[in-house]
Amino acid sequence: MARSDTAAGGRRVTPAGQRPAAGLAVLLVLVLAACGGSATASPGSGQSTGPDATSEPGDTPGPVETQDGGATDAPGDGTAAFTAAMTALDNLDSYTYSVDIEAVDTTSGSSHTRLTGTVVNTDDARLVSFETLDVDGTVTDSSALLFIGSDAWTRQGGEGEPWTAIPAAQADIFAGSFSAFRPEQMFGVYFAAYGGSFNEVGTETKNGVETIHYQGDESLGTILGAIAGVQGSWSSDAWIATDGGYLVHSEASAEAAAGGEGGSFRIVVDINEIDSAGPLEPPA
Repeated sequence: MARSDTAAGGRRVTPAGQRPAAGLAVLLVLVLAACGGSATASPGSGQSTGPDATSEPGDTPGPVETQDGGATDAPGDGTAAFTAAMTALDNLDSYTYSVDIEAVDTTSGSSHTRLTGTVVNTDDARLVSFETLDVDGTVTDSSALLFIGSDAWTRQGGEGEPWTAIPAAQADIFAGSFSAFRPEQMFGVYFAAYGGSFNEVGTETKNGVETIHYQGDESLGTILGAIAGVQGSWSSDAWIATDGGYLVHSEASAEAAAGGEGGSFRIVVDINEIDSAGPLEPPA
């Protein structure tokens, strides 16, 4: 993987038009509070998002101008593929996914949030579970949302705990909030806006799917460190399905120049059970 080092304590930036990691924490709090549950702040939630936090225009290569004055993607970069991947999962019959976000902060300590879900597009059914894990990987808090058609339910705790129906008047609010936790949204925050800084490095089989592997270049060091709240060594890779153009796997990580004592961050998104997930049934 390509790696670079940026100075520890460098200026943090928030990419224009993107939801920072703090947005995940805020929305998770709102959704679970409405459910009557609890939430733990997600990694990077201490990031500054004030008016002075801006993106660096030069960090992401722009389009390449053609002879006729038009523009096209830079050869071999991820601009077009990443943009298409933001909606390509909607074309699948079904799939499962997981998103793991881990961070170590010298001030607030460690955090590990895991989102897992099932999406059955053919039945308009969606399930997402939110878990908080400790440093040993033990789940310390769990909640879930289930949508089937126009009906919705919430569950506090893991498998075996009872589901509670969400009133119809509130179901649309929960459904709208759900979209922020879908894997393509996590991909959008950390990858899609910077497709021009990714290079195609070959084809690979990932999660049983033939994919094109894209790897981030050195210009992403400052951006990734800013989103994660950690400046230092970084790496960033994405795998997009050769047939269908949907996200299959992506991962990004950063570790402060001081090593683990200076903080670290990691996000991993996985898509599995393509066209074979579900079905999702209403709670008994």
